[in-house]
Amino acid sequence: MAVINAYVVTQDGAKTPGARGGKAIVLTGTFKTAAADDAGSKYRLAKLSGDLVPIQIELNCDATAGATDMDLGLYETLEKGGAVKDADYYMDGIDMSAGKAIGSEQNGLATIPVADIGKVVAVNAGDTVASPAMEYDLVLTANSDISAVGTFSWRGIFARTT
Repeated sequence: MAVINAYVVTQDGAKTPGARGGKAIVLTGTFKTAAADDAGSKYRLAKLSGDLVPIQIELNCDATAGATDMDLGLYETLEKGGAVKDADYYMDGIDMSAGKAIGSEQNGLATIPVADIGKVVAVNAGDTVASPAMEYDLVLTANSDISAVGTFSWRGIFARTT
């Protein structure tokens, strides 16, 4: 085996001397489900700039009957038609019906591919060019019928590297 002594982090395809930092953007919010939210309900949590890098997303919620299949992903903003970009890029098929208390949060980046850690939201959404002018909705989708009122809260930490 050989001894390695080289920069190992790649940024835009080139080896760089370590990861670069950025300005932290912290977002948070709370909402309530209704007792009759049907499967396919989309809870738009925030508008995200395409040049943000997701660092951490955490979700907490009350025990909510029916919240057995929840996804977290990216959509076009409602102003641009609201079409899906990738509905379950960050979280896919998570059962949140038993609730998620403080200290036992649901990781909102549970299904992001390891190779995509550190990539910007625009790339997560399947686009190739990222700019602050590009916006996406961060959307929590219920793939099952919600049959009880429940409170959901989320926190997200993002970095802007530009």
